[in-house]
Amino acid sequence: MKIVASCGWLLVLACFNLSLCAADLVFQPSNPPEMKPLTNHNSPAHLAAKQFRRGVNLGDYLEASWNSGISFSPEDFARIKAQGFDHIRVPVGWHQYAGAGPGFELKPEIFGKVDFVVTNALANKLAVLINIHHFNDFDRDPAGSTEKFIAIWRQVAAHYRIQPNPLAFELINEPHDAATTAAINPIYPKVIAEIRKSNPGRTIFVEPGNWGNIPELKNLVLPPDDNLIVSVHCYEPFFFTHQGASWAGADAMVTGYQFPGPPVQPLVPDPALEIKPHVRDLIAKYNTLPTENNPISAQAFKENLQYARAWSDHYGRPVHIGEFGCYIRADAESRIRYYTQFRRTAEELKLGWAMWDWSANFRYWDPQKNQPVAGMRDALFGK
Repeated sequence: MKIVASCGWLLVLACFNLSLCAADLVFQPSNPPEMKPLTNHNSPAHLAAKQFRRGVNLGDYLEASWNSGISFSPEDFARIKAQGFDHIRVPVGWHQYAGAGPGFELKPEIFGKVDFVVTNALANKLAVLINIHHFNDFDRDPAGSTEKFIAIWRQVAAHYRIQPNPLAFELINEPHDAATTAAINPIYPKVIAEIRKSNPGRTIFVEPGNWGNIPELKNLVLPPDDNLIVSVHCYEPFFFTHQGASWAGADAMVTGYQFPGPPVQPLVPDPALEIKPHVRDLIAKYNTLPTENNPISAQAFKENLQYARAWSDHYGRPVHIGEFGCYIRADAESRIRYYTQFRRTAEELKLGWAMWDWSANFRYWDPQKNQPVAGMRDALFGK
């Protein structure tokens, strides 16, 4: 997930701006001239991508520095597989268990927790993607945190060096703030080289900066390693998917958006809310524009996903949608329509995906009823 309360309003504005410019999001070759296409579209990365088509995030679990109340049993992995998912994405707060430099030794406790997930997932024939999640020191000072970043991956890679290839590594989740794409471009090759010392054949996922947003692909420069998959995140239309999410800033407190717009009855925000002018403008468009031009519709994500597909084709790099989803405050029918249309669009474009999340606040699985949220199975695995 991408929002923290301290910077939520800034990110909300950024996401809104992306929505506004989606119609102008046309693929062109990357800004950096040193980014060269790979010509082999049957590379190890492309073969690995076939194992990461329909996934789910184990959100608010091993990355949580708070008491989320989320837990998993061996039976959960069997359920995930039985629903139709082929992989899980596992956010992990490795840095929370790291000792002091220069070694930054990881506590055995975290390996035990991740081993439990990896073992049970692989036993159920689920591919596994583990990452570093909420590494805030890196986002604030990527250069100053590079040594720790490399040390963590040195240990993780060594620990899993004999695990089979359905286990993949994602370097870091949603780099942002000081961890711009320009800042992380020279850091990624160092981390990849360290992993390759013990895992020469391991598939590695990488994200661009600016929270993994798709338009940021244009600034990404990768080494000529042919076993890299690029991960991007897409929560558009943001004010629909994050309505009522307290961590997403004051503007996200407007609730009642339906998907897709326009609504039968106009949305009238609570007058007590201090809503910024750009959000009022969005609400006016949501209330009046036809669906094909409405900011709360599939158009908000289609251009982004089409851009990702075009970028992938041009540069010979598989692209995976590592996160998308809708908070449970949206009405149930709108959530189902959103998930259905997003999944269909991604699959039409042959983009693998992992929804956020299994049983937390964007849930697929209802932990109280011990069954899928009504309509979700058809939304993700229907026609």
